[in-house]
Amino acid sequence: MDPLLDFEVVLDPTEPNVTLKATGLTDTALSATLEKIVLNSLWLYPKSDAAKMAAAPANLLAAAAPTVLKGALEGKKSVDVPLGKPLGTDITVQGQTVSVKLTSPELGSHDGMLMVSGTFVVS
Repeated sequence: MDPLLDFEVVLDPTEPNVTLKATGLTDTALSATLEKIVLNSLWLYPKSDAAKMAAAPANLLAAAAPTVLKGALEGKKSVDVPLGKPLGTDITVQGQTVSVKLTSPELGSHDGMLMVSGTFVVS
């Protein structure tokens, strides 16, 4: 059975994207803020008779969706991404494991890329 209101949803760009800005870092989590949403438009094309009758008001709402979404989330929505373990690595040298751990991590940038710096502890 077909849904009563069946629409094809067309986005511009076809694959919207978001830009996250790293705003903080601890040993256990990276904090990020949603900085930019790239979604120019959203159109609903009716695929059923009932959808054809609702197309005009549905597209008025759809036309407003990108602006509402951006206004509600850009620069306002933050998330903490948990790190599975503190930043660092274990290296085996001649059968001995050497641990290199980052303490006091700090965020920065280099050539437009995220950079993490801090003090390393080797044990």
